Amino acid sequence: MKWKLRIPMMLFIFGLVSGIYQYFPNLIIFNENHLLNSIQFLASIGIPIYILEKTQINEKQVNILFGILLILSGVLIDYLMV
Repeated sequence: MKWKLRIPMMLFIFGLVSGIYQYFPNLIIFNENHLLNSIQFLASIGIPIYILEKTQINEKQVNILFGILLILSGVLIDYLMV
């Protein structure tokens, strides 16, 4: 059974970026302004997803077990980097 790589990669990026921001809180440039802080976080999620869409990596067909493994690794990264 095949699955497009779009959803697993998005969930992996969500977990990876969330884990990085939790482990390295000094990466946040705008500490005082919550709106700019949110924009920075959303941009750091949106830019990799945009790059994956433009390079057509998300259109590749992968095995469903590989997709589930990618999602679980994103969740695990987010959980372990707290």
